[in-house]
Amino acid sequence: MISSMKKLWSKSRSYQRGVFYRNSLVFILLAASIPGFMIGLLVYHFATHQLKDDISALHYEQMNERVQNIDDQLSYLEMGLSNWAFNPTFGYRLQTLDFVYYFRDTYEVTKSLVVMEGSHALINEAELYIDREQPILFKTEYYELNDEATINYYKQILSREKRMYWEQDNRAGRDSIVLLHKIPGESTTPFGVLLVRVDKEKLMNLLKTMTPYNEGTTFLMNKDYQIMLSDSEQQHPLQEMLIEHIRNNEQPTGQFLFDYGEESYSVSYGMFKRLAEDWIYVSASPMTLITSPVITFSKSLLWISGLSLAIALLLAVVVSNTMYSPIQKLLNQIDPERRQAGRKHNEFQYIRDHWLNLSNKSVELEHKLDSMLPMLRNTFLMQLLQGHVGNLTELELERRMRSLYWEVGAHQYTFIHIYLTGLHRIDQQMTASDERLMTFAAYNMAQEMVAASFEQGYALNFHDLSLGIFIIEANERPAAQNQLQQFCERYTNAINELLRLQVSITISRKTDELRKVRNLYMEIERAASYRQFLTQNQLIHMDDLPKEFTFDDIDYPFDTELEILQVMRSGDKEQTLELLKKFVDAGGRQKERYAQQNMLQLLGSIQHMMLQSGINPIKLFHGENLYGQLSQIRDPNKMLRWIRDTVVMPFLAELESRVNVQQQGMMRQVAAFMHEHYSQDISLDQCAEIAGVSSYTLSKWFKQATGVNFIDYLTELRIKKAQELLRTTDMLINDIAQKVGYQQRYFNRIFKKQMGVTPSEYRGAASADQKNSTYSKK
Repeated sequence: MISSMKKLWSKSRSYQRGVFYRNSLVFILLAASIPGFMIGLLVYHFATHQLKDDISALHYEQMNERVQNIDDQLSYLEMGLSNWAFNPTFGYRLQTLDFVYYFRDTYEVTKSLVVMEGSHALINEAELYIDREQPILFKTEYYELNDEATINYYKQILSREKRMYWEQDNRAGRDSIVLLHKIPGESTTPFGVLLVRVDKEKLMNLLKTMTPYNEGTTFLMNKDYQIMLSDSEQQHPLQEMLIEHIRNNEQPTGQFLFDYGEESYSVSYGMFKRLAEDWIYVSASPMTLITSPVITFSKSLLWISGLSLAIALLLAVVVSNTMYSPIQKLLNQIDPERRQAGRKHNEFQYIRDHWLNLSNKSVELEHKLDSMLPMLRNTFLMQLLQGHVGNLTELELERRMRSLYWEVGAHQYTFIHIYLTGLHRIDQQMTASDERLMTFAAYNMAQEMVAASFEQGYALNFHDLSLGIFIIEANERPAAQNQLQQFCERYTNAINELLRLQVSITISRKTDELRKVRNLYMEIERAASYRQFLTQNQLIHMDDLPKEFTFDDIDYPFDTELEILQVMRSGDKEQTLELLKKFVDAGGRQKERYAQQNMLQLLGSIQHMMLQSGINPIKLFHGENLYGQLSQIRDPNKMLRWIRDTVVMPFLAELESRVNVQQQGMMRQVAAFMHEHYSQDISLDQCAEIAGVSSYTLSKWFKQATGVNFIDYLTELRIKKAQELLRTTDMLINDIAQKVGYQQRYFNRIFKKQMGVTPSEYRGAASADQKNSTYSKK
């Protein structure tokens, strides 16, 4: 029968059937065989897995109850010993007391030890060791110790830093679990120790209550997976296998099913948190005797169901060939070459998709372009104004502008800045939301008027009662100055009438280089000192202002500034100082006033980063006028020392003081892991598990320590590594993407979002800079 099924299946595959054929085959197959198969599967599931799960859950629940009882007993024992350690009977006078002469005091100590032995059922024996010229041991009677090995054992106990802890005494004839507390309890220089030895037989009886059956095994281990207490005198092979399984499992507690020989065990394990020690308890109970008859019966049903399924498959192949014949003929008429595609697509869906494919693609692409183009233009213009694409050449900037369907090249560029004033004249009090609505309304009006007045113009919404207008004009048809002024007047009148606000407008100079648009924007910001934000409209032409407002010669190191802010957030002192020197060296190659201007700009960026990190610069620097101090310094080396000592070091000290020792260690561990495994798939939960905290706690500490969230830090790290590889190697971009943990398509999008350019454009710009640098040196 199996041979006949193979022949029929091979024949059916030779017809190049598609998804519809296979779906029909599966449908017939299920219709014919599903009753018997489902019965066998349900019986097997509920009679075996469910039964095992129920037994395992019962075992786990019962064990948890017993564990709580054992934990309470041990906690009561610890609390009792701690109380005895602070008892005046075991105070300072024992260090010098003559126990023979003051026999009543000696009797009080002996009586206290006897009472201590009877205070808890688990205590087998109580001892008191006093370290003095002639060591004394109460057990419970008074002894003078002369045995060097015994004296060394107790001295070793006193030399440890812990004041109270558990220990396993493995000395000859002393195989026992001991709880110790140094005395006096309140002393920083203890001279003795109280010991209680646990009755191992009673403790083992408590542990055995975790096993619901008479068979199985129960044992207790220390954190090094060494058995401290077991229900068998010698270590059983089952115990060795369970220890190895638990050691390889990263979970501190849990339950699982374990097969040993012909038996199946329900194993539950967990931890006792005993002072500074972790004890691991394990309980394994057999289940095979209960489940084996049901499993045999269930497997028989599954075999019968499988046989029924094979017969149904044989019949389904025959029937489906007849059903599929008309569909195959239709597909061959539509597309004779479609046989391979027919395997991958539903035949009827393929017919429909084939008819709609071209028209749908056209509509989809047109819609995507219309919806994404404004956002892409807005993003690029913001990057251009903020200097994030300053590493691109003029040709690269023009190429990017053309990709956004702007005509550039032999063109001039003008930037208009608009600020809304007069809100205080409105009767009702304005909220931040109302201000954004006002700005949005003014932005919509600007868009409409720009489209009607200029061939190429774009409005930008800054969301703070201000907006900008970027105008591109062909050299052969430049807009006259009065044309710009007429536009500003029309816009001013519209704002006055519709929004009842005043407008302060600044018109930049014209430039024929995209790289200088950033300078135009900076000039407009500086020209704000000429504005009078009163109750009247204002119009400022940059051409009418003094020449010192121009920024043609400024070459600001934006990349170095971003790196400085990033490493300061992470608290990396050494790298921060290296980057500061690099920043100052870059400014030192320029004119002195430009170098100082760069340092003033960096100071403002650092203070802005401090505010984002939750540190108030005014409070940190005690209200000192940092800009005034910096403006008095001309020498670059003095600038470096000043910003290092006055700004950076106090911030790093404050940042470090806000993070406790535990958080620092955790953050260093997580950061080291991220730096080592950034090319792999790293998650917040994974790092939280490494640090031993919850993902919520790690996220909160990460934000406090670095000023950015986990994902942003990881993205910056990966992009920084990618930049290094793009600059220093000839690796393919796809290989670099995999090297830093991204797929190429996603890597291109992330890199462009972070850097403002694609990886290939960044590599080209870096290569050009290296060539220029080499040429300059020559």
